[in-house]
Amino acid sequence: MNISNINQVGSAASQSQNGGDNASNGVMDKDAFLELLVTQMRHQDPMNPLKQEEYAAQLAQFSSVEQLSNLNDRFDQMYQSNVQLNHSISNVLSTTLVGRNVRAMGNSLTYSEDGGNVVHYNLGSTADKVNIVIKNSDGQIVRTEELGYRQSGDQTWTWDGKLGSGAEASRGEQYVVSIEASKANGDAVRADTYLEGRISGVEFGNGGNLFFLIGDTRISAGDVQRIFEDGAA
Repeated sequence: MNISNINQVGSAASQSQNGGDNASNGVMDKDAFLELLVTQMRHQDPMNPLKQEEYAAQLAQFSSVEQLSNLNDRFDQMYQSNVQLNHSISNVLSTTLVGRNVRAMGNSLTYSEDGGNVVHYNLGSTADKVNIVIKNSDGQIVRTEELGYRQSGDQTWTWDGKLGSGAEASRGEQYVVSIEASKANGDAVRADTYLEGRISGVEFGNGGNLFFLIGDTRISAGDVQRIFEDGAA
């Protein structure tokens, strides 16, 4: 009697013992395999019992399943240990970066009365018209500034904190900056915004995610393009 003839019996027994988890994901663990083998032995045809060769082959399968299961557990333990080790190393190394300067991709701007309200951007080529657009957290435009001609490369513009209405921006409020650049003929010019400043702190998020603080601005370590010391930008 072949094991394939009692799939329904073995499947029911496996679901009973494991709450149906193994059946639902299509994976048979070593316990389910052994239970299925025992069930087969109990329900085999007395007139056509399981041959010794078939029984030995199925025991060999069971041994292979058990070895693979143990190997998988060991790999999982090794992976978890490596993850914890990498997190520990990253945590230690990241704290040594406090006080250094960083450049990172980003378009956020947190208004501060004591200065530092600098918009950094990079132009892919010279532009005859450059507009800076500042939006609040609701996506509403609160300030636009026309800069005119600008050369290619890194550029900066310092925001005085004034809104389009003439009022002053709220201290600590975050805004989003975008750059609209074009040629005289109207062709668009690529413009990328970025953040630059001194790292004042480090934060560790869920899952080991690392964040750097530039004043009140929080940036992901994955967005960092360059870390440098004073005068080495």
